[in-house]
Amino acid sequence: MAVVSSRGSDVGNEVGLRGRLEQFGVATLLTFLDLERRSGELILLADGEIGRLWLRQGSVIRARIEGTRRARKAAVYELLGWNRGRFAFTQLAVDGIEDEICAPTTMLLIEAARRTDELAGAPA
Repeated sequence: MAVVSSRGSDVGNEVGLRGRLEQFGVATLLTFLDLERRSGELILLADGEIGRLWLRQGSVIRARIEGTRRARKAAVYELLGWNRGRFAFTQLAVDGIEDEICAPTTMLLIEAARRTDELAGAPA
């Protein structure tokens, strides 16, 4: 995980955190951003797809996978399964964005883990 120093007058719109999902998974990133109470946009790039998560004070408030109909919690759960690709977090004001998720980050992570366990235990 690389932390990029802030230089110049546009500090609020610079990428502050970026790296590879192979090194730091989406769950780890969301936990870190939740603990730090960060607000902004987390962009994930994997296998030609682009996922976007918007956070307010560390809580996911909106999620989208571009070019698909996947949004909200369904998109969060899918993005939590991405383990290859790149990520970039940009700290920015998200005051005008409605909270479409309405769940704490911890609950999203627990539900994603439950779903993964359910799939792993399902008969083939």
